[in-house]
Amino acid sequence: MERRQFKRFSVQGNVEGNIILKADIEIIDISLNGMLFLITKRLNTNSRCRVNLNIGDAKVGLDGSVIRSNLRESRQIQSDFQPVYEVAVNFVRLSDKKNQTFRK
Repeated sequence: MERRQFKRFSVQGNVEGNIILKADIEIIDISLNGMLFLITKRLNTNSRCRVNLNIGDAKVGLDGSVIRSNLRESRQIQSDFQPVYEVAVNFVRLSDKKNQTFRK
């Protein structure tokens, strides 16, 4: 007896999707062109990402393209070990307003 509320269907053909990933990052360095940060989730090279920064009282959302993502180390978090990746991102479509926020 099937207990699911909705029937599942096998996927036919090419079906793709995106997941918006929320994770804390540790910023190593940042410029008007991009940033380097550490994260415990793997990001694929050439993938797009959105980085939300708190700069003083301003909150800035930046779109980026991952140019490099390498395993850097493993860290013990509570009783588990997690991989830590070093990720380099180039910002894309940085508006004049966001550019001014960085210059302050």
